[in-house]
Amino acid sequence: MLNAILSVALVLGTLTAIPSVIMAIRDALYSIVLIDVLAISWLFVLWRGHFLSFSAKSWNFLFIVYGVGVFFLFKVGPVSQIYLMAVPVLAALLLGLRSAVFVLVLNAVTLISVGYAFDIDLQFDRYHDKPFLRWIIITLNFTFISSVITVSCAVLLRRLEESLRKQLQISLSLQEEQNSLKKANEELRLISAAVENLNDMVMITDSNLQEDGPHLVFVNKAFERSTGYSRAEAIGRNLEMLYGPNSDIHEVHRIRSAMSTRQAIRSEIISYTKSQEEFWLEVDIRPINDQQGKCTHYVAIERDITDRKKAELDIYRLAFFDVLTGLPNRRLLRDRMGVQLANAQRTGNYSAVLFIDLDHFKTINDARGHATGDLLLVEVASRLNQLLREVDTVARIGGDEFVVLVDSLDPHIEVAGKLALTIAEKVRHALSQDFILNGQVYSSSCSIGVSLMPKAGQKADDLLRESDTAMYRAKSAGRNQIAFFEGNMQIEVEQRLTLERDLAKALEQNELQMVMQAQVNKDAQAVGAELLMRWNSKTRGMVSPALFIPLAEESGLIVKIGDWVLSEACTILKRLHANGFQFPLSINVSPKQFRQKDFVEKVRLILEQHQVSGEYLIFEVTEGLFIDNLPETISRMNMLADLGIRFSIDDFGTGYSSLNYLKRLPLYELKIDKSFVQDVPGDANGMAIVVSVLSMAKQFGLKVVAEGVETIEQANYLIENDCDSMQGFLYSRPTSPDVWIANQVPSAA
Repeated sequence: MLNAILSVALVLGTLTAIPSVIMAIRDALYSIVLIDVLAISWLFVLWRGHFLSFSAKSWNFLFIVYGVGVFFLFKVGPVSQIYLMAVPVLAALLLGLRSAVFVLVLNAVTLISVGYAFDIDLQFDRYHDKPFLRWIIITLNFTFISSVITVSCAVLLRRLEESLRKQLQISLSLQEEQNSLKKANEELRLISAAVENLNDMVMITDSNLQEDGPHLVFVNKAFERSTGYSRAEAIGRNLEMLYGPNSDIHEVHRIRSAMSTRQAIRSEIISYTKSQEEFWLEVDIRPINDQQGKCTHYVAIERDITDRKKAELDIYRLAFFDVLTGLPNRRLLRDRMGVQLANAQRTGNYSAVLFIDLDHFKTINDARGHATGDLLLVEVASRLNQLLREVDTVARIGGDEFVVLVDSLDPHIEVAGKLALTIAEKVRHALSQDFILNGQVYSSSCSIGVSLMPKAGQKADDLLRESDTAMYRAKSAGRNQIAFFEGNMQIEVEQRLTLERDLAKALEQNELQMVMQAQVNKDAQAVGAELLMRWNSKTRGMVSPALFIPLAEESGLIVKIGDWVLSEACTILKRLHANGFQFPLSINVSPKQFRQKDFVEKVRLILEQHQVSGEYLIFEVTEGLFIDNLPETISRMNMLADLGIRFSIDDFGTGYSSLNYLKRLPLYELKIDKSFVQDVPGDANGMAIVVSVLSMAKQFGLKVVAEGVETIEQANYLIENDCDSMQGFLYSRPTSPDVWIANQVPSAA
């Protein structure tokens, strides 16, 4: 503003000074010429110069106008008052009211002092005889008008300044709001783009629960891709457009109830595409509230979990059903037996367990191959299913062994026994009929053991043991027979107790020893080994592990034996390291041993005692470990993992296989059971299981060891499907560590 005033003053002053200078030169008034030139020059310097502050420039400009006014007071007369009057007005404009008042006082003092002292003629004809009074009157009038103009200008400028300041504040506020709005729009654009391009389906509905509502107001592209509905087709409809005949009606009601009470809900439900194809959805619905807390919309985030559900179903089938026949396996059978036993004890109705073993099945398997044997097992399962009621359970618990759980026969044991015998006879007769397999006729028969429940103190395991014992009695009687579990079979139980006592002494008498079986990679190089226990009894000779290991589990001796195995493993590890072998050793850890409260501390002490790192030990555990108290199991496994111990699931796929524990446990590897390996590459079902386990392990980042590899065809198939390592008679038979070391050349490791 000052520069603008200076530029205008310079231009107008120059235009005014030119005729004034010409007239002054003509009249020989050279002092006026000097003052005009000096004033114009000074103005030019102020206008162009940048060396002075705003305040200094303003005071210089005011001094120029004031000086010209005072000069003209002497030389010209009345016109000088115009200049002097301009000084306070300009001061108010440039420097504020306080400076303007100062200049007003200066002007008044100047007029009265200079005018009176030098008796300047201002063409005021009155009071010639009283010059001082005359100058007081002139000064008062000049000062009054000058003050009014100056104060009016100052007030106007102050209000203008306040108005401008308010306008500036409003402008800044608007700018901030615009920036905020721009930022909000950018965030909204990013959120919209993110929601639009999510792989999960996003749906937004209104909050109208009437008129078949709430209704969809937004769906993203993932919704269109997954359901086949376009956005235009979906908008205005409700979420139940995705439900169909197999959608769980209880889940549908639960979702409706949660939405009606404005509650968030998560659910898994079968849904349908536009073309009526089923798929599983994981649904997460939440209310959206406004600032007053009122629900205005619902947002539903839905994820297609069809693949996960299929995988869980596959694992469930592996866990509870026999892959070949589709019948319940041992795990599911035990669960149902426990339920039925409790029911029988509550109602008093007797039920029966039939243990069925096919006679001479091995002969058919060896003569015609496993494929024919599998067909026979499938046909046996089919006949049993057709023969029995829906409330009864038919299970295959392994090989050619089947178990039938017959529900609620009769409250009287004699009648129940006769009914059980009748059913067993029907089964025996049905399975003795010829089987036609691949156009050829095969004859077969079966031996059946029968046990009734309930009995005092009887458990599910007792039922299986009793019926199994009875079945062996039927085989001993010449096969194709039916035998009931009788009291004199207790002799066999007593023999079992004798074996248990001998096993307890075996550890003290150094009759137990560890052998190792190598685990090799695709190049047949040893990358690990499993330690196996053998019992060479001084009185019995070699006792099968299949006999004494289950006995040790049931009697509790497995805890003490397991501690010995761990100590032996550390000793063998040090011997292997001393001979240049750096691979890890796998040892079997039973659930009973693992669940001991001091198990982790025992492992730590044994490792410290032998000065062996836990990184060279792999604990093989069965899936039965994860059935009970999974959180505690996970915690204990993590503590062992901190010691370097790694975990392997032995015989994976034959028990409680579940993606749930695979995700949560600190696992290192899976071991494919030899029952699956022995069927490849000739059996389609066996190959499917092996490939599924290998693929699943890869997804979870787990290594895989295949057990029971006995032929080069099996090995080649496993290598082709990227199996990490193999174990079996093809590469190594179980042998003592000393013999194994003597026959090996240490690897480069």
